[in-house]
Amino acid sequence: MTDITMSHLPVLTWNQLKMNYGTIDPAGSVLKCNTDIPTSFGKLTDGVSNRIINAAEAKDILAKIPAETKERIVSSKQPIYHPQKFATGLGMEFDDLAMKEGGDIHLLEVRAGIEVGTPILWHFEFHDGNRAVSQQIIHVCEGASLTLIMDYTSEAGASGLSGISTKVILDRGAELDLSKVQMLGRGFVHMDDLGVSFDDGAVFKLNQMELGGSHTFAGVQCEMTGAKSVFTGKTAYLSCGNEKMDITYNAVQRGRKTKCNMSFDGVLTGNAEKTFRGTIDFRNGSAGSVGDEQENVLLLSEDIVNKTIPLILCEEEDVEGRHGATIGRLPADMLFYMETRGVDEKTAREIMASARLGAVTREIPDDDLRKRIHAFTDSRF
Repeated sequence: MTDITMSHLPVLTWNQLKMNYGTIDPAGSVLKCNTDIPTSFGKLTDGVSNRIINAAEAKDILAKIPAETKERIVSSKQPIYHPQKFATGLGMEFDDLAMKEGGDIHLLEVRAGIEVGTPILWHFEFHDGNRAVSQQIIHVCEGASLTLIMDYTSEAGASGLSGISTKVILDRGAELDLSKVQMLGRGFVHMDDLGVSFDDGAVFKLNQMELGGSHTFAGVQCEMTGAKSVFTGKTAYLSCGNEKMDITYNAVQRGRKTKCNMSFDGVLTGNAEKTFRGTIDFRNGSAGSVGDEQENVLLLSEDIVNKTIPLILCEEEDVEGRHGATIGRLPADMLFYMETRGVDEKTAREIMASARLGAVTREIPDDDLRKRIHAFTDSRF
């Protein structure tokens, strides 16, 4: 079977580390789905609706979004990847397969002017042997606000395929606080694909935690077309044993005076492999925009493969972009200090790892889910 490629960088880079994109092999058998995944909602308040739509309806909804043009030549780098009509982090090939193999498409919609104060919990329960792709469109209308939590769980030893395809439409002045928490079994191949469209003044906050699974792909594409739109992303990830983690974030700042702030906190142990691609992309017309991207990685063993490629692309002069990465092990003097206080090395490493992940755990607006996250990460160590 032919591989499919996902998580494309927007431009070619030096490819000795083979980071320009990720692959799944073989696509046909891995992505052949055998079930629909039941989901459950917390109580929906007045002004919030959830209904099933078909592919034609979904296409009509997404066609109303402003056109998303590809990058021009930047610093002698020729764009290699043209986004979909509605761009997502994992890209066109996964999006096409999700549409082909996925079941029902959920449309979650918040009416104009409605402010939903209580978080809505959307639970996805996977079981051993499940192969499923779930699709959602989240539409927050003009001046509305919503806090939504999506969590994916399974039995600890379960294996299978889990695909999540989420497309978010934020109208003028809309606000969405979205948390995605993945706590799947050790045998799952997990793919989480997110695309977000911003109108003027739209605000999007994302808390994403990738904590389980054997091979995880997480992709986010934010198309910040609207002036003064804001994206804040906080991501935490954990990979143990022989697990693989592949994370791609693209913040495409098209509108004037947009703001983007992305932070990534990771813990790697055993023989884990991690690839991170993070791009801040200032397009022509984004004057006055600011973008910041920071990654902090804690390495808890010697046999880790850790690859990071931060990019800033720029077509505009009056912009401000920053990026950085801190990657390292626990300092010997810190371990010695904790041992003098009666904390053995294994426990000290677990404490520091929990603290690293806790920076995002604290952002999850649900007490019960935070407790389950702590219990899950403790079990992983």
